[in-house]
Amino acid sequence: MKIAIIGAGITGLSAAYELSKKGHKVAIFERSQYSGGLGSYIKVKNNHIERFYHHFFTSHAYIKDMAKEFGIKDRLKFYKVKTGIYEKNKIYPFSSPLDLLKFSPLSLIDRLRCGITLAFLKAVPVPLPILDAISARNWIRKYAGHKVYEKVWGPLLEGKFSKFADKIPALWLWGRIRGRSLKLGYFDGSVKILFDKFTEEIKKRKGVIKLGTEIREIKSVKNGVLIKEKSIEHKFDKAIITTVSPIANLLAKNGFSHKFRSSLNSINHLGAICLILELKHSIQSQYWLNICDKKSPVLVMVEHTNMLDKKYYGGRSIVYLANYLHRNDKQFKISDEEVLKQYVSILKKLNKNYANSWIIKSHISRIPRAQTIFKTGSLELLPPIKLPSSNLYMVNIDMMYPFDRDINQGIGLGKKVANLI
Repeated sequence: MKIAIIGAGITGLSAAYELSKKGHKVAIFERSQYSGGLGSYIKVKNNHIERFYHHFFTSHAYIKDMAKEFGIKDRLKFYKVKTGIYEKNKIYPFSSPLDLLKFSPLSLIDRLRCGITLAFLKAVPVPLPILDAISARNWIRKYAGHKVYEKVWGPLLEGKFSKFADKIPALWLWGRIRGRSLKLGYFDGSVKILFDKFTEEIKKRKGVIKLGTEIREIKSVKNGVLIKEKSIEHKFDKAIITTVSPIANLLAKNGFSHKFRSSLNSINHLGAICLILELKHSIQSQYWLNICDKKSPVLVMVEHTNMLDKKYYGGRSIVYLANYLHRNDKQFKISDEEVLKQYVSILKKLNKNYANSWIIKSHISRIPRAQTIFKTGSLELLPPIKLPSSNLYMVNIDMMYPFDRDINQGIGLGKKVANLI
């Protein structure tokens, strides 16, 4: 069959690879000038690094399987890293149960309650509908206590989801905790190694990847699908859309009921602004630092070179500073200069010796739809892979719930839609 795939992110590439292995002719259409989506990358000295921070867990079976299948297993390495919480002008290690027991902003009883709830979420083997029916805020307050919510989870949920925080299901929190591991994985040479292999294998099987190509509409017709690219129309047997659901709704011109279109349009997303700094010196010792300060311009700091050695980046410290904002928020539209000014203001609080003269280079990336805003009852509201429109399929970040969106989940969805077809 001839199969069109809209979007060259990890899900689109995974689906294309699996389908091409089965002998189908695939064509990927990507609006951007590069593939990868949230997994795309930039060059730093003689290496590459993701525009939006990435790492893998030891539980990420799809990642490990693809590394083995592509012959790059030796390039995927796992590191023991430090994580921490910044709260009231102090950095607290938060990598182990012992760190939690030493977390002085909470009383001993609250530390124990926090540990028990984390252990429970980690131990539950399958997604429980009961956790989908209650908000994370209410669940944490009920079982871990108000102080645990106020000091740990509240600032993170509210920092990430802002006014939507009270609707986020406890099951989403389970998905964040369940598969986490003490060691984090990363490819030598960045995730580019993996994306290059997908691209190479797809092209080897006569697949086509068309970058800088915007699809205007998709129509189901008898025995196929019509894909319109500007004034050019392509005929395929089937098509897979990997964009978020509201965009898929705009592209698909027939076959959807009003009710189904309303369900797709009801899915909302947060955008992300991520700053990468190439610095002369390190800021602090944690790899991942949650910023539990409501006044902070960023939600998280990831000091990448506290996981990988600086030698891979010409001796430079690589720091990510990121925040989630709704695409309609005025803060999402501020200039790159203002983003840089706002975001680096946190660094002086983290390291009193920091000065802007430490900055060698900065990179700012924005994406309008990076995180699906889930709400209680989301398990029953997940969009179907096989769409009502004939010969049309959809896989995207909206369908990764209750797990957090990541490359491992993207590969899994690509395999799933390919097997279904």
